[in-house]
Amino acid sequence: MKKIGLFFLIIIAYCTFSTIYAQTIISGKISNQENKSVPNVSVTLLRSADSTIIAYNIGDVNGEYTIYYSGQEKELLLAVYGFNVKRQIKKIINENQVVDFVIIEEAIELGEVVIKADKIWGGRDTINYAVESFRDSTDIVIADVLKRMPGIEVKESGIIEYRGKPISKFYIENMDMLQGRYGIATNNISAADVATVQVLENHQPIKTLQDIDFTDDVALNIKLKDGAKGIYSIMADLGVGIDFNSKFLWDGGLTGMYFGKRRQNILSYKTNNSGNDIYKEFQSHLFDENIGIQPLSSIIMPSPPQINKNRYYFNQGHGLTFNTLLKSKMDDEFIINLVGYIDVDDRNSQSNTIYFIPGEDTVFINEKLISHTSINKLEGDFTFKRNNEKNYLINTLKFDGSWENSNGNIFTDELIEQEFNHRTFKASNIFNWIKTDLNKKGIEIDSKTYFQSQPYQLTISPGVFNDILNDSTSYNAVEQDILFTSFETHNAMRFLSSLVWKFIRVNPALFLSIEHQSLNSDIYTALTDTNFILLTNDSLNNDISWLRAKAGGALRFDFNYRGLSAWINLPLSYQYISLLGEEENHQKQHKLLFQPSLRFKYLFSSRWELIGSWNYYNSSPNLSTLYSGYILQNYRTLSRYENRLSDSYGNFISLKLSYKNIMDFIFADIEFSYNNYRNEVMYAQEFEGALMKIHLVELENKGNYIGLTGRLNKGFNWKKLSFNAMLSWGKGNTPLLRQDQLVKYINQGINTNLIISLAITNKIGFANKLSLSRVAGIVDGETTLDPMINLINAANLDFTILKNLTFSASFEYYYIKNAEIKQNFYLFDIGIMYNLKRIRLRLEWDNIFNTKSYIYSYYGNLSTYYSEYIVRPSSIMLKVQFKLL
Repeated sequence: MKKIGLFFLIIIAYCTFSTIYAQTIISGKISNQENKSVPNVSVTLLRSADSTIIAYNIGDVNGEYTIYYSGQEKELLLAVYGFNVKRQIKKIINENQVVDFVIIEEAIELGEVVIKADKIWGGRDTINYAVESFRDSTDIVIADVLKRMPGIEVKESGIIEYRGKPISKFYIENMDMLQGRYGIATNNISAADVATVQVLENHQPIKTLQDIDFTDDVALNIKLKDGAKGIYSIMADLGVGIDFNSKFLWDGGLTGMYFGKRRQNILSYKTNNSGNDIYKEFQSHLFDENIGIQPLSSIIMPSPPQINKNRYYFNQGHGLTFNTLLKSKMDDEFIINLVGYIDVDDRNSQSNTIYFIPGEDTVFINEKLISHTSINKLEGDFTFKRNNEKNYLINTLKFDGSWENSNGNIFTDELIEQEFNHRTFKASNIFNWIKTDLNKKGIEIDSKTYFQSQPYQLTISPGVFNDILNDSTSYNAVEQDILFTSFETHNAMRFLSSLVWKFIRVNPALFLSIEHQSLNSDIYTALTDTNFILLTNDSLNNDISWLRAKAGGALRFDFNYRGLSAWINLPLSYQYISLLGEEENHQKQHKLLFQPSLRFKYLFSSRWELIGSWNYYNSSPNLSTLYSGYILQNYRTLSRYENRLSDSYGNFISLKLSYKNIMDFIFADIEFSYNNYRNEVMYAQEFEGALMKIHLVELENKGNYIGLTGRLNKGFNWKKLSFNAMLSWGKGNTPLLRQDQLVKYINQGINTNLIISLAITNKIGFANKLSLSRVAGIVDGETTLDPMINLINAANLDFTILKNLTFSASFEYYYIKNAEIKQNFYLFDIGIMYNLKRIRLRLEWDNIFNTKSYIYSYYGNLSTYYSEYIVRPSSIMLKVQFKLL
């Protein structure tokens, strides 16, 4: 590990110094006639022959600036200008030097200081996309246009990424009403109402932390046209149709919106049974630090294929969302988001599962799976926020309740019936307060509290695992009852800039966290009827609790000087863990932990950027792998772990080099990541026919993963052409314990995506997305699992027949191949759209070949999965969309 760390330090040092020596560095300070620093003044480097802009920067809060230039010009022009600042230009020679400016402040009228192109322009850490330059006649909502913007990608899940990084904030007119549920906006705001999409790089939303905490987060801001501000608008959708199974289809919605200076509102109702996932639009896409423990039991149901969800989702969905933001005269914000959701999910597939057993024959499981799930969900959050230069305060109260009932049949050698009832309630409160003075010294208090309760019940008939649950005698049914609860609170106090020395700020912190979990489980059996009897054997029940308390302090050092921003965090903590169950199984652990981390960002120039991070981590298991009584996970998996308080250790390293040229619409980066870990225990898998038992074994093991990803986004003025390319490679070394044999499993794969869109003519538009992946595996350095190749190609063609009449066609091709299967799968859709003022009519015919099933396969850890999944039949729908206001 030390060699790897040294290797990266050498690379960083080489890149840094070689770049510095190859470039001209021009720096200086901007002050006024009273010798006071003037911040936020634009500094531009121009070619002396024609005044072409070749580099730029903006002075910091101290009036200091740095510009890098790697060209061969002998003489250059250096200009400063800004709001109420008289323009100055100096002729300089191309060499490293310090050039100071004493500016004259006067009331002059200037436009925005920008570097401007036809489609994209930008200032400091801000990139602006002109929506009209990327929009065509087929685009309905702003999400359609985002997909064409260089550097921006909208995932199938709805997540928006900029240069491969998910956005951290989504603003509408600089206000964050939706708190991560930005699909509500992107799928409902009309593309015709948006003037500009702004990308905010290195986004620090907290004003008190600006120039204290550097960040590489990315935010998106939607700038509306003047005609869409301060007015009420209502968008309505209505669709009716029929599929080739004579089933009536509907798809409709009603969305009201208002975006004013001090108030924003969205109220939306959506319903359909045509395969559109409503919750994908309503859910939050922000990272949830506390997702809780997933249910320990569940039914086995068909696994969805890797195609668009609307192709296979048999649903009946209803969703309602209410979102509002109110801003006071003091700019305090009150935000409310409420979401209600009801749906069903019907699945049908034929699947094969193959488990590779070292030195033995493989375990082959053939199943026909049918399942039905009903889902009821209610969630919301209430937020108060104050955000100014000296005081930041935010408090968010969240709740989330869900009720899911699932049942399914499995046809193997016999019929197996499953039923699963699951209820979840989550509540949390997140509080953050920061107070600073003019010197950026102050205090930060952060507190996060979470509670979760999960009761659920799994019933399987006929009974399984007869040898353990019923003295090796066949029986009618088994029932697993579980109640899991958890509570945790994480609290920290940070002293901001308590010590400042030149370009280094020291921020000490104190922290305290407490986590508590409890697990109660019982197993019941029914011998000949439905009268279930509790099994009283201690090995079949759980009544345990787990407590972890952690307290300590940290020193964080922040450095910011001439393009280099970095911080190193040195936390030292005391950790106490207690596991309480049966008296003989009580365990306690005391440990001192040191988990340092490092992050840096270096700006070689206005176009080149290097970001890196490293952290050492230590983790310990919770009740999900610490229970000593048996848990029936599903009809063919029974698990039991020893109450062994073990630890895992690891290092994670990442390095990312980025290039950005907004004048030529080029965005590129290459990213490297490496993770190695060491575990003190392993979880062994033992098979008895198709049934698997899992238990814990005290055996130290090591593994690692290495990944490399490159991205290139390029836009052109010619034909509105743009392409988005991604290539990634990864290799993982995972030790597994199966049938008492330790196996070294290595899997590696390569994946590439290429997205192209262009306007062939003024009337013909084309877009194509190609995805190709290849995955292979090696067992103990000898046995090679046959490579699996997946190819997906999706093409769209739009042709404007008349001024308001457009024909569209889409074609999807899927190809999968390994040693055992070779499958081609096609889907073809056509549609015709007519625009009439505020009304848009669309007639769609989906899956016109009436393809009935999709065959796919993939690798797991020493396992192969094969499935033939039933997809939605051919259907015809007539949709109308219109703006009521």
